[in-house]
Amino acid sequence: MNGDPEWNRSLYFNLHDEKNDLTAFMRIGNKPNKGEKSMFLFIIKGKQVFGMRNAVAYDSKERECSGLEFSENGDGTWHIAYRGPFFDMASQEKVPLMSSMDVEWKPVNPLMDYHDCVDAKGAEMSSKTVSEHFEQFGVVSGRISLGDATYDIDATGERDFSEGVRDWGSPKMWMWLNSVYGKESGFNATKLCTQVGDVDAGYFGTAEGNDPVVGIEIDLSYDKGIPSGYRMKMHGKSGKDYAVDGKVLAHAVLPMQGSKDMLLVETISETVMDGRKGRGIAEFLVPVEHKD
Repeated sequence: MNGDPEWNRSLYFNLHDEKNDLTAFMRIGNKPNKGEKSMFLFIIKGKQVFGMRNAVAYDSKERECSGLEFSENGDGTWHIAYRGPFFDMASQEKVPLMSSMDVEWKPVNPLMDYHDCVDAKGAEMSSKTVSEHFEQFGVVSGRISLGDATYDIDATGERDFSEGVRDWGSPKMWMWLNSVYGKESGFNATKLCTQVGDVDAGYFGTAEGNDPVVGIEIDLSYDKGIPSGYRMKMHGKSGKDYAVDGKVLAHAVLPMQGSKDMLLVETISETVMDGRKGRGIAEFLVPVEHKD
């Protein structure tokens, strides 16, 4: 850990349950040099978006914040719990909807270290958007309650762990895309666009291992300034290419804490790879279009 006030240690999880038409994504971020930690937890159910977001004083309990708790079980699985309010993000009346979550997140592929994807130049270009970055996909089971409605969860998801300086004002754009096919294979593609070039990373993974992604070609489509789909080719370190078509099904727009110039767009996406359909989350950090 260095002395930069924006040095951050972050844990993130998401899950998508196709049968229940329910997607959740959550994060706890710690900035010990600034004496603060923060959390968010959002659920997209159908066309509705429910969320909770908060920041508190930093303490030693880095995996707990405002009712959200991540705990590692010692065998690679994680227990995720939450008890507290959600708010309907489309409603002007901020009426709390008391809710809860109790799920187990079980990994499928080996943990992916993104140092296996980038060279020294790429590591230097990404030094202000977390220098240590690990990814993994898994399966999720348990229960989520939204007010009086309770859902038995049978889902897939992605998690990441990162450490380093996180200055979201430094990149021109950020794309973080993932999808799972059945419960056996999945990918993550990360493209960081900086003033001096792009940094590409990711993996295609199964229980047997990961193929690190060393290059990404992607074309985005937009609808009213919001990404609505993409066509992408990932180049694996093995020499294999992975072609993916992605379509955004629903999205939530989150103003970025600490940057008035950037907007975080979290989306549920349907993807097709080798004729097989998958579901996942595509995250885009895009510049805010300021109106004069």
